[in-house]
Amino acid sequence: MSTIKDIAAEAGVSVMTVSNVINNNHSRVSPGTEKRVREIMAKHNYVPSMVARSLISKSSRIIAVLLPIWYASSASMLRDPYAGQLVGHIEELLREKEYYVMVCSFEQVSQVLKIQQTWHIDGMIQIMPHEDAVTRELIQQSRTPLVICDRHFDDLQMLSVCLDDHKGGYLATKYLLEQGHRDIGFAAPAVFESAVIHARYMGYLDALHEYALKENSDWVFNGTIHQEGGEEVARRICSMQKRPTAMLATEDLIACGIIKGCQECGLSIPQDLSVIGFDDSMPSRLITPALTTVAQDVHAKAKTAVDMLMHAISDPDFRNQHTVLDVSLVTRQSVRPL
Repeated sequence: MSTIKDIAAEAGVSVMTVSNVINNNHSRVSPGTEKRVREIMAKHNYVPSMVARSLISKSSRIIAVLLPIWYASSASMLRDPYAGQLVGHIEELLREKEYYVMVCSFEQVSQVLKIQQTWHIDGMIQIMPHEDAVTRELIQQSRTPLVICDRHFDDLQMLSVCLDDHKGGYLATKYLLEQGHRDIGFAAPAVFESAVIHARYMGYLDALHEYALKENSDWVFNGTIHQEGGEEVARRICSMQKRPTAMLATEDLIACGIIKGCQECGLSIPQDLSVIGFDDSMPSRLITPALTTVAQDVHAKAKTAVDMLMHAISDPDFRNQHTVLDVSLVTRQSVRPL
């Protein structure tokens, strides 16, 4: 296997010249010399050591994608369709820019700081919200550029990209109200522990208030997690004497769980219960009936986060920008008019 010294000897140049070619330092190498060195590298199938390149260029070309672990069953957020889709788009966009992605699940900020130091990473994107205290600490202590998805703090300088989550909760609830529903429930992970979920919940309440309605606390399911949680919500709904006519879930997996659980209990969707989800992820198209849902452009979110991070890597003074992306309602077959 050829080394950088072998390439330099065959080309009749110094090791530093070969290094400049590898690291695209065009101003330090003549076009003819660069062409000759690259031809010899190709002949020997020479692949530069990433470790050596990072030491010379002070850049590892590695971006860490951070996945919070914030409850016991979230050992890997990649099991979530939205998270998996977002990571996929980020990896594709970074690969086009010749960066490598390191996926890192973490509970505490100290784990992230260790990753930064060990791997000399160039930047980070946190793709889902962690507990506020952890996210705040990470923003304040991070030694590399950092973009946070789906969380923003007005009192901190930070780079973030979020959805208009309040609008999403409002749009979904308003659509149900326009279809004649007045008994509308809400299913979500811990509502007041997540700013994202809380914003969707407030949109739900604001739409109800426009129709002079109040929430029924019996129909607000707080702490629901993924499909299994949705199925448990369905079983509780089925056991009620007075049931809601419609449910808004803050993620598609919860909504799909509600549909599946209700069908197993003998209820028909949407005849007995209308259901709306959030995210427009793949399960929303695969469930029967197909799920009406609040859609977000996951690719646009990934591109915004990557572009923001690239700007921050090239400009040390760029450390404060907040982008809010729009949402829309996709109507399918899981809601019926009353």
